[in-house]
This record gives sequence, structure tokens and C-alpha cells, in this order.
Amino acid sequence: MKRISPISVPLSDKRLLSVDEFRTYCGLGRNSSLKLAAEAQCRIFQGRRLLIDRIKFDEWCARNAE
Repeated sequence: MKRISPISVPLSDKRLLSVDEFRTYCGLGRNSSLKLAAEAQCRIFQGRRLLIDRIKFDEWCARNAE
């Protein structure tokens, strides 16, 4: 059976990011990025899976940048 390779989409084009993708996006370690996502209130739980809303995070960063 032929295996289909996943489509590569830039992180800036995705709305929902996995924890590993969010770590790459914000450039922090796992614990720091999870704390930041909780503070920004941009976490989405789908069952046991945690996703981060990139657009909400970007808006939070724009509001809190000084």
C-alpha cells in the first residue's frame, strides 16, 4: 500500500497549533510555552488533546506588548 506523506503547512498559516508547533512558534520550552498559553487563555482541549489558538495568542501578544 502506498503511504501518503503529510502536507507541510507553515505555522503562520495554521489556526490551531499542537504543543510542539506552539513551542517552535513562540521559541520557548515546553513548560514556559504551556504557562504562556494558559495566561493568554488560548488553549483548546479536544478530548485529551491540547491545541493552541494561534490567532488568539497573536491578539493577546499585541494587546500586552509594551
